[in-house]
Amino acid sequence: MIPISEIFYSIQGEGKYCGVPSLFIRVGGCNLSCPGFSENGCDSYYAVNKLYKSEWKLYSIDDLKEEILKYKKYSPHLVITGGEPTLYYKEFYPLIEWFEGEITIETNATIFIDFKKYPKYKNVNFALSVKLSNSGEEYKKRVNKKAIKNFSLNAKKSFFKFVIDKDLKKEIEDIIQNSDLAVYCMPLAQTKEELEKRSEFVFNFALKNGYRYSDRIHIRLFSKKRGV
Repeated sequence: MIPISEIFYSIQGEGKYCGVPSLFIRVGGCNLSCPGFSENGCDSYYAVNKLYKSEWKLYSIDDLKEEILKYKKYSPHLVITGGEPTLYYKEFYPLIEWFEGEITIETNATIFIDFKKYPKYKNVNFALSVKLSNSGEEYKKRVNKKAIKNFSLNAKKSFFKFVIDKDLKKEIEDIIQNSDLAVYCMPLAQTKEELEKRSEFVFNFALKNGYRYSDRIHIRLFSKKRGV
């Protein structure tokens, strides 16, 4: 059984598949707290903070399949996010084997996945949202280079996705070294106003360093609203 914070159908708002209709499965629970992102922690604090645990519901793989089939007519991408979904990567594996479409798993890339034992994960788009110093987490907790290299070597469709509010090039270079995965940079923001304030800087930062810029459609349209 896997703790799930919410399941909803929407448009992917950021990263490689920005703009694509997607079904989001948000896991409850995380191994990081990212206190630097806001007074509530990360932008999905309700899937991280255990104070919200009573809102999470336990789902079996069959339960999740039933939910996914409700949206089959839209042929959505499947996005497994969190919290930190790779905490349950073994439990999720039957779903990864079963689903026939494109899958993205959004992760902080601190968990080492056994790709030999669970080979279908090689076809997954892992959005490697490795946390930078602006997250408030200490380096040794937020950066696992062994795990990052493991993703880079085995899941070739994956990409890096960094949250930026200032020039953090040196930190990014330290994380992506020896990897040929695409790098997306997006503004640190939880509201439309914060997004608007930081978008131009992040756009120019990405342009200057040869990275890709990612907007955050859901924040631009809805700010902190859940289920979008």
